[in-house]
Amino acid sequence: MKLVFFFAALLLTLDVKGQSISGKVLEPSGIPLSFANVLLLTPSDSSLIKGAVTDTLGNFMIFEVPDGNYLISASMMGYKQVYLPPIRIERVALEGISIQLQEDSQQLDEVMVVEKRPFVEQYIDKMVVNVSNSIIASGSTALEVLEKAPGVTIDRQNNSLRLRGKDGVIVQMDGKQTYLSMEDLVILLSTMSSDNIDQIELITNPSAKFDAAGNSGIINIKLMENNDIGTNGSISFGAGTGRFDRERGSLQINHRAKKINVFGNYSANAGGGYFDLDSRQFIENGEQQNYIDQKTYIIFDNWGQNAKAGADYFLGKNTTIGVVWTGFWSNNGEDGTASSDFQRNNGDYYLETSTAKQISNISKNNVGNLNLQHKFGENGGQLTADFDIGQFKRQYSNTLQTDSHTPEEPNQPRQGLLTEMPTTITIRTAKADYSRVVFNDWNMEAGLKTAYVKSDNDLTLSQGEEGNLFVDPILSNHFIYTENVNAAYISFSGKLGESTQAQMGLRGEHTISEGKSLNSESSVKRNYLNVFPSVFISNKLSENHALVLSYSYRINRPSYQFLNPARSYVDPFLYSRGNAYLQPEYTHLLELKHGFKDKLYTSIGASFVSDLIFYLIQPVDSIRTERTPDNVGTSQSYNITMSYPLAITKGWNAQLNFTGFYSRFDYLYQENPIIVKQISSRLNMSNTFAFQKGWTGELTGWISSPSIQALARAPWLGSLDLGIQKSFSPKFKARLSIQDIFHTNKFIGKIDVPGFNSDYRLQLDTRVAMINLTYTLGNQDLKAARQRKLGSEEESQRTN
Repeated sequence: MKLVFFFAALLLTLDVKGQSISGKVLEPSGIPLSFANVLLLTPSDSSLIKGAVTDTLGNFMIFEVPDGNYLISASMMGYKQVYLPPIRIERVALEGISIQLQEDSQQLDEVMVVEKRPFVEQYIDKMVVNVSNSIIASGSTALEVLEKAPGVTIDRQNNSLRLRGKDGVIVQMDGKQTYLSMEDLVILLSTMSSDNIDQIELITNPSAKFDAAGNSGIINIKLMENNDIGTNGSISFGAGTGRFDRERGSLQINHRAKKINVFGNYSANAGGGYFDLDSRQFIENGEQQNYIDQKTYIIFDNWGQNAKAGADYFLGKNTTIGVVWTGFWSNNGEDGTASSDFQRNNGDYYLETSTAKQISNISKNNVGNLNLQHKFGENGGQLTADFDIGQFKRQYSNTLQTDSHTPEEPNQPRQGLLTEMPTTITIRTAKADYSRVVFNDWNMEAGLKTAYVKSDNDLTLSQGEEGNLFVDPILSNHFIYTENVNAAYISFSGKLGESTQAQMGLRGEHTISEGKSLNSESSVKRNYLNVFPSVFISNKLSENHALVLSYSYRINRPSYQFLNPARSYVDPFLYSRGNAYLQPEYTHLLELKHGFKDKLYTSIGASFVSDLIFYLIQPVDSIRTERTPDNVGTSQSYNITMSYPLAITKGWNAQLNFTGFYSRFDYLYQENPIIVKQISSRLNMSNTFAFQKGWTGELTGWISSPSIQALARAPWLGSLDLGIQKSFSPKFKARLSIQDIFHTNKFIGKIDVPGFNSDYRLQLDTRVAMINLTYTLGNQDLKAARQRKLGSEEESQRTN
């Protein structure tokens, strides 16, 4: 708490020096114009001195203006640029400036025909995937879109995400952490329609303002929200098929008046899929060698919905208050069979099994948010505050019915295994962020946050002969995990010279947690304080070259399911269990990024992980295999990334993203020290085509070289997607997309450690053709220009 009081006291002692210029930018009709550019220029040569962007009420403010003569200019896509007569600043702030823009009809025509956000945009501090106007992304799920993002890999067999080859990624919704386990999160994303997603941000080295959680960075999924004046909206419907049918539908609507903005969206998706897994395992048990052949085929039946609704009320030019509610619902069913054949020393089979498997997974997730934004006059800075309360509920059941055959007993009684686990996760968070200019154009940001999470998992496991199951009190477990994290941060950013800018931050997080097993009456408590520094230094070497050096220290706390010691059976011979004694991972992240003409970005990064958490797959006996997470050792990873947009020919633009990795893992496996080294790479390329008469197209693909992740090895993998769009009018569009055209997006892996070997191949319903129809409401000429501005000025939006 001393750290919190120190930061709070520091906020009260800082002061502001210098004059300011403030005013408002208006549309031709007199309505305030949001997100317009306001520039402060020298009268002699119109060189830029400072700039600002108008807020949601059209207000702007430029701080720390020295005495002198200036020009003021205002501009925005779709409007003619305006220059005010020269002004003079001398000791007194200039207030009440009113700038009214006029529409530029020629520019609006160009916007409608030519301008289109690319699928992937690279910025100096993050990468942005533009989902809302992508042809290929339409009608997909959030998980399928993430799989196309450069640097993101998805392990569907283990339901996990990686960013730049590293585990420990944090996934946010509208800037807020979901607090779900990785498995629950992957299931949620797999049933979430992409039609309500605006952008996906990939932040590989976050600043002190962000939570310190996440070894490999943050993936922020930004849902649709429209800020246009008046009433706007859209409705879309998609249908298609792979091996199984899929249907999608979505609705977005927004109404904004002078004092209030009301918005909402809803999407639903339904469809099927399959899981086709072949694996062969070798288990050494003394002098005996055991071989297991397994084949699993499961059919999915999924139904998912997500919705968002909220309102902003503008109390005055300096204060905005808002409420937002976000909800997700899913109903996922699985029905299939798994067969296993066991043999010794490559001889005759001594056991053959066939298992019928049924899973029901029904979940809902609701989060409510109250937020406040206030500006303290012209020089007093800005305060934002958020209060959240959320609850995730899941009803899970897994039924296994197994027939076994041996040479001695060819017809054994059918055995049953029933797993039931209701889960409730309760989340409460509160945070406040304050920013202001403190001296000589240096900006200070500071904030406090508290988060409380309670996860309640009540697992009941029953087994026995079919029709006569009994509850196993040893394997059943009621596990409750509570975690309270209190955090404070402060950061300063500004110029160190004419061409060098710096940001230095410090974040402190105090964690109190307890994992309690009610069945065994045991608990594991943790109480620790960590300090996480971060440094970012950028230098404008010349007009075309810029360098950014960044460092941050981060933590990856174990997920709730990782800590739950209860067993979860995949089949009677493979189960997962948690580890209540897991320690957090800690990571040092370094990155040097070079930008050329704000187009070609090259970066070299390194990460060093201690107490590495990894799922160990190891034999329990000659027929059973266990998956359990453990702190296995350390890892170090080095990567080089390159991103470049290409204008190949008129109407054909491409974005190329390349990532190369070198990784080293030092860990213990069954008390054997193992060192694994690997070199791998991944190439993503997205192409956009503009044809005549309203036709556009997209072609995207990725390919990855052989790779190793601690125990698991993967060969060459890749996928190719195609999309075509026809605009019949500014309001009506039709899209056709084909994902994974050649059905090459498979998951092929190998595990080879002392005494244990496994080869597996997993195939899913990834080759899918979809047709999507979209009709848009509202003033589309104005809307198109503003949406592109929001895509490049996301910090100007209110964070929900």
